[in-house]
Parts: sequence; structure tokens; C-alpha cells
Amino acid sequence: MNAACVYDFDVVVVGAGHAGVEAALAAARIGARTALLTMNCDTVAQMSCNPAIGGVAKGQIVREIDALGGEMGQVIDATGIHFRMLNASKGPAMHSPRAQADKKAYQFEMKYRVEQQQNLTLRQEMVDSLETEHGRVTGIRVAGGALYRTQAVVLTTGTFLKAIMHTGEQQAEGGRAGDKAAHGMSASLRNLGIELRRFKTGTPARLNGRTIDFSRCEIQPGDDQPEPFSFLTESISHPQIHCYLTSTTPEIHEIIRANLHRAPMYSGQIQSTGPRYCPSIEDKVVRFAERETHQVFLEPEGRNTCEIYCNGISTSPNSRVGPTSKMTAPLKAMNRRYPCSPRFSQRGRRR
Repeated sequence: MNAACVYDFDVVVVGAGHAGVEAALAAARIGARTALLTMNCDTVAQMSCNPAIGGVAKGQIVREIDALGGEMGQVIDATGIHFRMLNASKGPAMHSPRAQADKKAYQFEMKYRVEQQQNLTLRQEMVDSLETEHGRVTGIRVAGGALYRTQAVVLTTGTFLKAIMHTGEQQAEGGRAGDKAAHGMSASLRNLGIELRRFKTGTPARLNGRTIDFSRCEIQPGDDQPEPFSFLTESISHPQIHCYLTSTTPEIHEIIRANLHRAPMYSGQIQSTGPRYCPSIEDKVVRFAERETHQVFLEPEGRNTCEIYCNGISTSPNSRVGPTSKMTAPLKAMNRRYPCSPRFSQRGRRR
């Protein structure tokens, strides 16, 4: 098939999430002509789940990225709304910086830096297939037939490859809520003899902050003198926003137990591997049956929104038994007059 258009680059990066952005910037900064392809240029570095950077182990990785010239540390220093040093009472090797980001500010700041980078071209494309010759990658074919000829391809596709979203018994194709899945690349990799496996991740419902009685929560203030992620940031002086700590109740645990047969992770609907250290609320209730409560951190998603991320209750039952009318209402801080807003609950991906 003849390509409608042909472009020549040294490196093509597919996917503009956290990994893709850093890969593209690194390639461009060593002088490689680099293309960064994404299905939507308005979602570069979008934080689809918890809008936070760092934490135990992850914070150390962010600092390593910074030491190697990456952007993540500088961008979170500029757009963070809540900074805490975890494990501060332990030795220096255990100190783990964590910051809550202004979700949109982080996204747009990172996109701006990508757009300003010399040797880097951001393109909105749906990738269809890998082009190969004599066992080597020679290019990327995209929807519409255009060909990106290249010497190297970096795949940072995240949750989008042949992805399925699960909300209770309901299923829909999509890399995240509101975005479609990518199918061509999975087929292309399989045709090249590469084994594919399906993984899963989950996310909780988001809450409307106007429906929460924060006076019933424990305030989690940021550090008085936040320590920057980046070695290039001298200090962080912009105002911080409180996070809050609440908990589940025995009532919510009973609802979960009574509806495990409708949860995809327990009904057999999802059989893929999930993240090791991020159990769903169903897992917590089943594995720690003796506990009457589990901590839930209420974390703002930005300075200019009432949306609250509910850290600690990623879940898979549908809205009738889960995230809206029942599951999050029994949080100790919730005003029962209002439901919360559900998002997708579980999703799969292929690599």
C-alpha cells in the first residue's frame, strides 16, 4: 500500500503519557529527530487515575528521572498543590517525596514543554501497524495511510492496546473513560510473533467536594517547607491545599460482601493481573475480613475544581450496588443526600 504521506524521523514514540513524554524529550535532547504520536494532543501527560506524583519507591524513581534530565520532577514542583515527605522519621534512603498535582495544570505544563522542545514534533495520529524489513522496524503506519519512516520505535501505549473497560457487568472498549482503544498495534505485534498478555488496573469513583462534610475528616496538611522533587528547583512557595483522611464503615463492607458476585474481579469476568500494591476495596474487605474500617484519603484534583479523588477504594461493582448510591455514601464524611460520580472501574490492556 502506498502511503498518503511519508515522514522521516530518527525516533518515533507511540503514546504521550508519562513514559512517552520522557522518552521523546530524551531522544530529542540528544539530537534525534523525534516524533511523538498520540491519539489526542489535548491529553498529553493526562493523569487518568490518581493525580499524584511520587510516593514510596515511586518518589525515588522520579528523582532518578530528574537526575537523568527528565521533566517530571520540575513539572510537579511547578504544579503541585500538596507536598509531603513520606517515611520522614526513617533514614534518608527511605524518604519518599509525594505530591498531589493540579491535574490540568500538570498536563498543560508538560504539553507546553513538549511543544517547545527542539527536534521534537507532536502529532495526533492513530497508529495502525509497525513496518518491518529483514527483522528490523522501519516505520509506523497510521490511520489514513501515512507512513512515519524511522530507525527506532518506542512503544509507551499504557492502557490503550485492545483495551476493555469494566464497570460491574458492563463492558466497553476504551483506553480510559472518553477515549477509544487502539487495536491495530496489538495485531501488528502478534503478527511479529510477540506474546501478548492482558493486565488490569482500576480506579475509584470521583466525589463532588460540595457533598462532603470535611469537618468530619482528619486534615492531612502538606509539609510546611516542601522538599522539591527536582534538583533544579530551589524552593516551593506556592500555596498548598489540604487533603483529608476518612474511612469506610461496616455498612459498606456488608454491601461489598453481598455483591461480590457482581464484581468483575470476583465473578471471573476479569482474569488478568493487577498491580501488586494497589488492592481494590473488594480485595481489602475479603483479605482483611477482621477489620471494620479501611482508610480513605480524599485528595483534590486541582485548584479550580470540586472533584475529589478517593484514594483507597478503587472498585469494580456497577453503580447500582457500588460507587454511586451506596458504596461511597457510608464513608464517614459523606453527606448522604448526594450521590458521587462514578468513573470506569476496571480496565484491561494488552502488551
